[in-house]
Amino acid sequence: MFARMLSALAAVVIVAFAASPAEARWLRAESPRFIVYSDGSESVLRAYVDKMEVFDTFLRARHGLPETGVPLRKLPIYLVRSRTDLQITWNGAGNAIAGYYSPGASDTFAVATLEDRKDSSTLLHEYTHHFMLQNFPGAYPAWMVEGYAEFYGETVIRGQFIEVGQVADNRASALLASRWIPMADLLANKQSPSDWDSFYAQSWLLTHYLMSDPQRFQQFQAFASAVGRGADPVKAMTDATGQTPDELEQSLRRYVRSGLKITQYKRDHIPTPNITITTLPPSADDLLLERVQIVAHSYKDAAPGYLGMIQRRAAKYPDDQLAVLTLGQTEMELGDHAKGRTLLEGWLKAHPDDAEAMYVLGSHLYNDAWTRADEGDDKKKDAKEEDKDDDEDADVPVIRTIADPAMMKDAEQWLAKAAGLAPNDYRILYAYAQVRRTQSDYPKKADMDLLIGAYRQAPQVVPLRFELVNVLIARRHTPEARALLQPLLNHPHSKSIVAAARRLLQRIEDQERRNGPG
Repeated sequence: MFARMLSALAAVVIVAFAASPAEARWLRAESPRFIVYSDGSESVLRAYVDKMEVFDTFLRARHGLPETGVPLRKLPIYLVRSRTDLQITWNGAGNAIAGYYSPGASDTFAVATLEDRKDSSTLLHEYTHHFMLQNFPGAYPAWMVEGYAEFYGETVIRGQFIEVGQVADNRASALLASRWIPMADLLANKQSPSDWDSFYAQSWLLTHYLMSDPQRFQQFQAFASAVGRGADPVKAMTDATGQTPDELEQSLRRYVRSGLKITQYKRDHIPTPNITITTLPPSADDLLLERVQIVAHSYKDAAPGYLGMIQRRAAKYPDDQLAVLTLGQTEMELGDHAKGRTLLEGWLKAHPDDAEAMYVLGSHLYNDAWTRADEGDDKKKDAKEEDKDDDEDADVPVIRTIADPAMMKDAEQWLAKAAGLAPNDYRILYAYAQVRRTQSDYPKKADMDLLIGAYRQAPQVVPLRFELVNVLIARRHTPEARALLQPLLNHPHSKSIVAAARRLLQRIEDQERRNGPG
């Protein structure tokens, strides 16, 4: 019976995605915690949103949060047909990428594909990171951050059942084929780039081992609590488990041989979420995924024909918001700045309350009002080559001066108005704070409040967190600044972010020695 259900679902997916591009119409589904875009069938979209809502509710229940709670900002997800479509949203994404999560200053969103089952685990892994940073930020060791996401990323939701603890095939293979990192090095975050496969596999296995038994789970909680208070992670694990690192490694090897525990839960207490589905205008077929690219990843290195392609497609929809914003932003980034500005200002004359258009215009005026010294540009370019995972190169100093004060003033006016119209949009609040940073009276209490509001909506965004930390230090709120830095001190993927966080922590300690805690 269950096999027939799976076959029927597969048939739905095939039929839904067999439509030609000319027949495709993008749908938008909104639920209490998500906004999901898809050009497939409504039934597949509805089932996907339901699964994500169930996963969020399950995580809330497992972590002692109100199961009916909702985030301050819903997570947008773009559900695409294939990895080829995914690559439209991210220039340079390889064929191995089945989905990704992008927490950035210009947007925080995820992209998932329906090509194979593993695409689900990719997004669930990333959503676990998103969930933990939103609700339980802390200075967790790198293995715990990634192992936890790997563990919950393999959650399987089938009908009325939720299965936790499924084996991650790629991690199991790595445990068999790769050299194990010494357990003391794993716990102390001393792995090298060549150890990534072993790092992820052992992090997943250690988390699985600690989460699969009630007594060991209590040890896991004791370890996390001790590390959160600043304890050495190697000693904290020995104290919590009563095992030396070598003894713990042997326990993990025995655990693998004995078979990993899978726990099944019933979802009968999780209600079906309210999901509203609407059809997007035809412009979405031509421009929705391209706008994801230009908004989130910046297409400075686009092929020469990219701008022309956007111009041709947008010309078909002269009075459409998506077309105007996509073309206006592309012109300001790749083509004629004045033309893009004129287009957006014309749109705003006809639509004076469009906060999104104000944000696009104001943020680009802000960026274009600066002049960057050659040395600063070279440093930033080199840093991008060295560490692709850095979020906006938080640790790279860039030498800049305001080349066009009038343009900067216009940027501030547009972003101030946008912030007034959309006080719950972190992108706009953060962009306005960046403009305010050019003023001599920055940071005022109002600036701090502005950034606090933005941070509460998007604690996953590293540059926003750093900016708020700097403001808190400037206004002598050092305990709060210290707390915000904690999740970045063991960042798994970016040495640059870790270095920046440690320097800010040193500033806090120096200030507290001089003045006492804020």
